[in-house]
Amino acid sequence: MTTFYLARHGETQWNQEQRLQGWLDSPLTDNGQEAAARLQLQLQSIPFAAAYCSSSGRAKETMDILTAHRQLPVYYEDNLREIFLGNWQGKRIEDILMTNGLDYELYTKYPAQFIATHTESFGAVTERAMYTLKKIAEQHCDEPILIVSHAVTIKCMINAILQRNISELWAAPYIHGTSVTVIERQGQQWVIQEIGTLHHLQ
Repeated sequence: MTTFYLARHGETQWNQEQRLQGWLDSPLTDNGQEAAARLQLQLQSIPFAAAYCSSSGRAKETMDILTAHRQLPVYYEDNLREIFLGNWQGKRIEDILMTNGLDYELYTKYPAQFIATHTESFGAVTERAMYTLKKIAEQHCDEPILIVSHAVTIKCMINAILQRNISELWAAPYIHGTSVTVIERQGQQWVIQEIGTLHHLQ
């Protein structure tokens, strides 16, 4: 059985500014760094065999904190990046709502009706993320693995494993910064043990 600990990156400057990132980037805030340091303490007793990280800077910065006191191989994967958000990347949500309100409402409230024109589709994110998760599972039988990724990418993995319709993509709980989702691969079966927990911040 392979156990995946999927952490979302810590809070970033653009998260704080309500600005969409996608494949663009901004550094972790002080709060994001502190939350990652607390998560590092919580995870320190888990003997990870390897770590896999989105190639985005905010994920790398989070992974650096989580692995600061370990001799652990870290692999960077483009497939673990956040959804590509096209024209919305770098823009504040309030500005997107003024110019592209209907599309953004579909994206955030009615994902099954959202048509990706300038963005990546939820299906494409799901396909690349699950392909990578399966590949990692095949390389690490019966080992715990640390992954740092992003909110939408983690949501897509959860949705696929639970075999839910895309309309349920945003079902609670929310994937907060440094939250942890625990997924197990048992033979050919996927099992989700925890979704978006924040024990390290409580």
